[in-house]
Amino acid sequence: MIYILLMLVLVLFPSCNKSNEDNTKPELILRYADNQASNYPTTQAAIKFSELVSDRTQGKIKIIIYPDGTLGNENEVLKQVIFGGIDFSRFSLGTFASYLNEFEVLELPFLYRDSEHMWKVLDGEIGNYFLTLTEDSEIEGLSWFDAGARNFYTITKANSISDLKDRVIRVQESDFMSAVVSVIGANAVQIPYSDVYSSLQTLKINGAENNFPSYVSMGHSEVAKYMLLDEHIRIPELQVMSKKTFEKINSINPSYIDIIKQCAKESAIYERDLWKKAEEDALKKMKEQGVILTEVTEEEKSYYRKQISSLYENRTEKEKQIIKAIQDM
Repeated sequence: MIYILLMLVLVLFPSCNKSNEDNTKPELILRYADNQASNYPTTQAAIKFSELVSDRTQGKIKIIIYPDGTLGNENEVLKQVIFGGIDFSRFSLGTFASYLNEFEVLELPFLYRDSEHMWKVLDGEIGNYFLTLTEDSEIEGLSWFDAGARNFYTITKANSISDLKDRVIRVQESDFMSAVVSVIGANAVQIPYSDVYSSLQTLKINGAENNFPSYVSMGHSEVAKYMLLDEHIRIPELQVMSKKTFEKINSINPSYIDIIKQCAKESAIYERDLWKKAEEDALKKMKEQGVILTEVTEEEKSYYRKQISSLYENRTEKEKQIIKAIQDM
């Protein structure tokens, strides 16, 4: 008798059975691309971002994370974000500045004194100014990620920046980064991030430059065991959303845009904490692997600051004002 009554309830009131399903069914399923591994700080922050958005939209927006360059390298993903094929991503300014040249200012060599100085810049008016620069483009800037300081590493030892002269050094796929490396007398070669390990292994290149976690996570520390601690550049990274995705979400529910922006800021703070730990872990592993770390003197850094002065001088008046404001901060 109980079974018969239950079946009658389900037949007569089917909507009662479906209400929970309808409440959790996503209105949008979106894609987030990252070229790093799943355990890398930026990818972990992307996962956190996805969880926050899902929670605060009651499951109405679902963001699927694609790590390990599954959807392409940074340049390929950038094009897809512009056209709306990919909804979210995270780009090094070395890549992003090829799309909006104004961002080159924030990646000038020896621009920041240290990490604290850089975050004073990015968390203040200057950082907000650059985020608003994206509003008239096909990409919406959301928040800043940490990517540490970049150092040169080589197959054979270099005792100073001067020792890199005439060596073939891999740089990001960026003409600006090629110019930076060329100033010190090295031969810059633009190679996709995923190809650096094999290029080092086959001696196609003599070295590269990157931060500690990337150097270790991609196995470069296994084949290029000499690193110059020159900290020649700090390149922050930008978490973004496709403008086409922005418009799609806004047409469904404008309040979702505010949620996404807030979640992006929170995931960025989360990424910074992860980054500090990742740097500590990477440095520990480097020492265990027998990586030779060579300090660069302040005198030599000062010398190369003068050598790269042309990269500062060939800027617009507006950019020079921003550079001065950063240096004076």
